[in-house]
Amino acid sequence: MNIDLRDLRYFEIIAEQSHLGRAAALLHRSQPALTKCIRRIEEDLGAPVFDRTGRSLTLTVVGKELYTRAKKVREACERHLGDMRELAKGNVGKVRLGCGPITADYLLPTICSLISREAPGISLEIVVNTNYVLKEQMSESKLDLIVGALPNDQRLISRGILQDTVVVAASSEHPIFQRHAFGLADLLEYQWILPSRQVASRIWLDQVFQSRELTPPEAYIETNVLPNLHDVIARTNSLSFLSKLAITHPKARGLLHEVSLPETTMERQLGITYPRRDVSPACTTVISLLSSRALNEELSDQ
Repeated sequence: MNIDLRDLRYFEIIAEQSHLGRAAALLHRSQPALTKCIRRIEEDLGAPVFDRTGRSLTLTVVGKELYTRAKKVREACERHLGDMRELAKGNVGKVRLGCGPITADYLLPTICSLISREAPGISLEIVVNTNYVLKEQMSESKLDLIVGALPNDQRLISRGILQDTVVVAASSEHPIFQRHAFGLADLLEYQWILPSRQVASRIWLDQVFQSRELTPPEAYIETNVLPNLHDVIARTNSLSFLSKLAITHPKARGLLHEVSLPETTMERQLGITYPRRDVSPACTTVISLLSSRALNEELSDQ
């Protein structure tokens, strides 16, 4: 069948008007053009679609069935085209969002609330993991966007949202707090719970010790969910290296405290990271929302 959508639309109007002249006036087409349209349809179907009585046109049995189906096709096309327009505008679609454990706790609730309110047609597929794993997934086109610590990677575009500080932390009952003074070397006397060595904060911490000709701390527990292990860190009297956001988060219940030392205070930015390749319109909408003043205002109210 080679009937095109324009011919079906013309046929639909002709059928509704039951008159070639009135249909021609509505469609701003000549009567001969509409006659050719009817002829093309009838030749393609191999059957007449109208009975002609003078100037009046009446649908045949085949014509009635075609009219019903043509109307459904048009409505479906209009609906799908409307969906595509919304997709092109970034009002609908799915965004695959990766985030680290700390951003999952601190930023994700606000981000989801903002997107749900401002772009309700966009759905999210959320993956929580360490930033280096998320970067690998993005390089494999498995993620559209990462919310977390900003990487130093020229292949990616990053925008800061929030300043963050990472510090050594321990339970308030840890013996380090019984000392009148302590330095970097003293921290090596205690056991540590740390992220894996591929994580940016662990790399930074190791370099701090190495730059002072000290052996980096050996972790007796390594984990990719460090911000969620407040109880483990506290009950094992271990040192750890955590974002202040994790230490002060209500979920931490005041279990951990900063072991203040200038050398082990790491400043970083949390924000959004996405590839330099083309991103979907929905992803562009989410990037715009996460770069907006609205997000900063909501975070400042927390």
